[in-house]
Amino acid sequence: MRILVAAASTVGLEAERPLRFSTNDAARVRDVLVTLGGVRPEHAFVVNEPSRAQLFASIARAKHEAEKHRADEVTLVFYFSGHGDRDALHLAGERVLLADLSGKLAEVPAGLRLAVTDACRASREKGFTAEEPFTITAVNVAQATGQVWLHASGDGEAAQESDELQGAIFTHAWLNGLRGAADSNGDARVTLEESFAFAHAQTLLRSAKSTGVLQKPEAIVTLRETAPIVLTQPLSHGATLTFPQARDMHFLVYLADAKSVLSEMWSSHERRIAMRVPAGHYVVQRRAGSVSSTAMVALTEGESRDLQERDFATSPRGRIARKGDERGERGHELSAGYESGWNARTGFVHGPQVTYAYAWSFLALSFGGGADFADRTLERTEEHLVSGYGRAGLEIRARMGAFTARFGGGARAGILSQSLEPMAGSWVAAKHDSAFFLGPEVFAAGRIGLGTPWFVDIGATGRVLYFREESQVRGVAGLTASASLGVRF
Repeated sequence: MRILVAAASTVGLEAERPLRFSTNDAARVRDVLVTLGGVRPEHAFVVNEPSRAQLFASIARAKHEAEKHRADEVTLVFYFSGHGDRDALHLAGERVLLADLSGKLAEVPAGLRLAVTDACRASREKGFTAEEPFTITAVNVAQATGQVWLHASGDGEAAQESDELQGAIFTHAWLNGLRGAADSNGDARVTLEESFAFAHAQTLLRSAKSTGVLQKPEAIVTLRETAPIVLTQPLSHGATLTFPQARDMHFLVYLADAKSVLSEMWSSHERRIAMRVPAGHYVVQRRAGSVSSTAMVALTEGESRDLQERDFATSPRGRIARKGDERGERGHELSAGYESGWNARTGFVHGPQVTYAYAWSFLALSFGGGADFADRTLERTEEHLVSGYGRAGLEIRARMGAFTARFGGGARAGILSQSLEPMAGSWVAAKHDSAFFLGPEVFAAGRIGLGTPWFVDIGATGRVLYFREESQVRGVAGLTASASLGVRF
């Protein structure tokens, strides 16, 4: 049996910027290993934003499951995406020493333990390095424990994330290989050595082309046996895409309704290469130098599709940042919600709202509109107020893992419609009037990501609105709370 513990931490030590895609990475590792790697869903433990105690508790759960079987029947896979250095993982202000982590993993009765850490390994003295960059070499030590460590970056190097991939580049390459791209001999099995060789080459290639800063994955292996370790059997589930035989052709596979790369590979001039993907609709982009073309593909469960030259029609490269370094992120956002609160004129006020924003890393410019409704009882009449408004604002954002704090201000303007209805038995005539209003507002809000591309915003807004009533300019203060659901695109 196989057991997976996948951990993701977007927040590291105090001086480290929050990461953006760690939780995506952990979820994708879980999906690939459950689908193709022989891990049963109930034996896949995913923990996001863990403390040291929570991380070790998830390993203890794996230990409990492993104890139900003989040790030689169990393979433990541990995966971590987050901040780190040569000696430790960084979890929300805590340093978890790799020596302590290794000790906890050793408590799990398993014949083989595979640990994969996609984290920076800078800010410490140089340590071990791989003698051969494209192979895994068994290290002969007396206390061989059957444990394999795959590190996403070399000692003293930064691991990197990609906006285009919406994930870490090493994890993306490793999972690509496990889906079939690393099957170098075409036997429909991907071994540990094949997966690491592929991930190493692809990580070097993407980091060199995108930033010029090489990221060199490393491996340390202590094994009692050197027989090939099969990690996945790509043809066991899902649908199959095979790519044309060619030299130096780069293929990127996108989900039809997403902007991130699901998978990618380079063609072979010797044979067609197969890749296993879930059933669904895909856009396959082919790149050869400066020329790009695309193919639209719909796949059902168990289907195999051989892409041909005729499937492609002639049609910006991804930006990569070091983990935690959000350079120039920008995009569109649209949200809709409801607000309610109080103002000095009518008391309770409420209404729907819609907002569009264009966001950078730490700033956003927003425009929106909505309606407010309020009622109050006067001496002889019932007053009903309805307003329609537009607003514009500028805000500052601070990311803290999956949570984003938002602070800003702007202005609101619109038309206020007043209806005075006489109460029963009153001689006062009905009256209808309207006025233009304008005023400043400030707000504070918190955003919780629901997984790309959805989010929820909860916030409070204070404002003062000025309008003319009975030949006088009046100012009415108000405070409202709001909740909205939004999407990035």
